[in-house]
Amino acid sequence: MNQNQILGNFRDDILADYKLFTLELYIHAISRVRRKQTRYLSVAFMTDYIANLFPTQEDDIQTFERQLKIKSAATYITNELLENCVKFHDNRLKHPIKISSCLQENNLALIATNCVSPARLDKLKAFVDELLRSDVNELYFRQLEKGAEENSEQSQLGFLSMTNDYSAKLGWKIEAIHQNPEVKTVTTMVQLMT
Repeated sequence: MNQNQILGNFRDDILADYKLFTLELYIHAISRVRRKQTRYLSVAFMTDYIANLFPTQEDDIQTFERQLKIKSAATYITNELLENCVKFHDNRLKHPIKISSCLQENNLALIATNCVSPARLDKLKAFVDELLRSDVNELYFRQLEKGAEENSEQSQLGFLSMTNDYSAKLGWKIEAIHQNPEVKTVTTMVQLMT
């Protein structure tokens, strides 16, 4: 029985054919004090690399603004993806967090994978189900209010900001690890038009 599940706008073809690079972070090997700095360095590397793919001429303000817009969006999204991975990673497992970027013509995809506990997975599925059924703007404001009332660390505002502020398409792939089918990985794909 196949235990893989696709939610939202997830495209395997992008991962298979258009990958630029993947970073693997073994978060269990990094002290809690150093994790934030490691995340910042990873985000900086990725976004500088991505920006370099959209070269500019010094006198061409239009291409410079495009590069700046892409880098700004990639910085925000990559940071959110890595922050979620670090925050919600099942630390009992020694599996890496993976962060990738793919580029297919004018479609930039930022992808993050981590292992999650069954309880976290259930919460994510419930949120994604609500996201796919709801008006994004309405859900955004509901989550803002909910986060303010509950002081919740799981507001999911990052995902909602990606769709609202950057017109991103979101998708998730949930897979069982072959060596241990009870362990699940979640791969989040965020697609941006460049």
